[in-house]
Amino acid sequence: MPNLLVECEVQTGLFKTEYLVSVLPGFSFYMDREDVQDVKEPPSAGRSVKGRVLAYLIEERNGEAIIEMTGTPVEGGVRISVPKTITQAA
Repeated sequence: MPNLLVECEVQTGLFKTEYLVSVLPGFSFYMDREDVQDVKEPPSAGRSVKGRVLAYLIEERNGEAIIEMTGTPVEGGVRISVPKTITQAA
């Protein structure tokens, strides 16, 4: 499966080695920090920052990308549909 980078909101995780990322409302995942890129400054409690997260492309259709996230779901499923405009080849 090809890898993609997907735009996301990044928050602090439970552990120093992870972040909580939100790709779309209702879809949040705990991710290893090494799978989150382009975080310009670290998030702090109650404040998120922009970043991009590694995902796998499953299928493309009608301007949407079906992706599978590499992290542990907190809210939502492992596979989600996102606009292709927020993705980029990794």
